[in-house]
Amino acid sequence: MLFEHMTSLDLKEASERGLIAILPIGSIEAHGPHMPLGTDSISAFEIAKRAAEKEEAIVLPPLYYAYVLENRHFPGTISLTAKTLLDLLEEICDEVARNGFKKILIVNGHGGNASLLRVFLRECQAKKKDYVVYAIIAPWEIFDDLASRLSEGRKYGHACEIETSIGLFLFGDHIKMDNVKREARLGKTGLPRGIETAFDWQAYAVDLYVGDPRYATREKGELLVERMVEILVDAIRAIKKDTEVPRLLNEYFQKTSHQCSH
Repeated sequence: MLFEHMTSLDLKEASERGLIAILPIGSIEAHGPHMPLGTDSISAFEIAKRAAEKEEAIVLPPLYYAYVLENRHFPGTISLTAKTLLDLLEEICDEVARNGFKKILIVNGHGGNASLLRVFLRECQAKKKDYVVYAIIAPWEIFDDLASRLSEGRKYGHACEIETSIGLFLFGDHIKMDNVKREARLGKTGLPRGIETAFDWQAYAVDLYVGDPRYATREKGELLVERMVEILVDAIRAIKKDTEVPRLLNEYFQKTSHQCSH
């Protein structure tokens, strides 16, 4: 059920049946010396497709261009400004809703998008939209138990053993494991706990990968992808049935409109 593969009539029929639309978003950025620049978008899109095959939904073309200011010091990164990405998300969702899809699920594959996506949800709340946006902003947190078990106490994070395993399963031909020569160097700013700066990530992920990707396997990747697909299938089913968030949306606008009129 890929949006770009459907005819106009197919799409109209799908919207009339009340299917939800899934928007995968990732990034274009360095993923260590071994993974492709589009890893986050490719992974989010592939997982969304697999979930939509199990629980019917429409999958939009993935967004590759996103918010990656933290990694612009490595070759290959393309980053939009926060304002541009927020505007882009709003215009895409407006157009998807204009085509009849009143429930939109954003599936995020890039950690750097997380804060902006939460702002976007609030921005949608502040504007009177005729649709509801749902988001899985940090899917890696949902399957953290499985990732911890598979990594056996080793560090993981960006372009790590876990993400590399997922890549080996989904797009192994594009991964160059021979480029990984050692475990990643990790650092810190040295500031007291609780103080955040714009450069915490740069200080931590010196090589722009975490842990030791050489422990990655296709088999681990398959287990991780299966778990993520299960999570997304459950999300699609729950959103299809959801009446509470649309009710809260209408109630919110009724009350705020009433306050404004006085």
